[in-house]
Amino acid sequence: MRTLFCLLLTAMTLLGASRAQAQQPPAAVADSAAVQAVPPALGTATDVIVRINGDELPARVLGVTPQVVRYLPLPATGAPPIAPDTLQLAVADVFMIRYANGTRGLFRSAKGFASEVSSLVGLSAAQRYELGQQDSRRYYQPAKGVFWGTFASTAAAGPAGLVVGSAVAFSSPSHFGLKAPAPVLLQDPDYYKGYYRQAKSRKAGKAVLGVGLGAASLMLVLAVVSSTMLSGSFLNMY
Repeated sequence: MRTLFCLLLTAMTLLGASRAQAQQPPAAVADSAAVQAVPPALGTATDVIVRINGDELPARVLGVTPQVVRYLPLPATGAPPIAPDTLQLAVADVFMIRYANGTRGLFRSAKGFASEVSSLVGLSAAQRYELGQQDSRRYYQPAKGVFWGTFASTAAAGPAGLVVGSAVAFSSPSHFGLKAPAPVLLQDPDYYKGYYRQAKSRKAGKAVLGVGLGAASLMLVLAVVSSTMLSGSFLNMY
């Protein structure tokens, strides 16, 4: 009798253990395909490529050869986690690389910069201002949209296009679009003032030219239309 009771108790214990094990959720198994789909992280450290024209390009530099700089562009904010393509930039267009660890790689020699800055040595403020104007006349080119935008808006909208033309004419040129022969020269206040004012004047001239030609085109079209309508009315009278 005692033996039968022990066997019954053992059977009930084993049955309870099997039920508890059956109720436990299965262990999560990592999907290898899903893990492989996530690109490797670029890390929080960011290098900065400084170009000759003064533009700064945040990136992760992979390597530098005598001809090109290979880098990974930083993903845009909110973009899906897709591994970026490796890009490259000609070394001739690179001034310096500021690495995330604090070191810097200079691609243009101090001798080259000395020769560029030497053009200002010994010049008065007025002479540096005049040199800035001369270089601006030679190197600065307003964007094509300055002329064509004012031309199209005036030709299509008439007087309303004058508002667009005025806004473009009085807007300041972008600092990165000045295109000085040596960006380091723009650090001199007098040179920069002369270069900037001449660039702004040239941009305004392009805008005024676009407005003038747009208005002339509009007047020509209106004259042709009026002449055609008058000719038709005259013929209908006879």
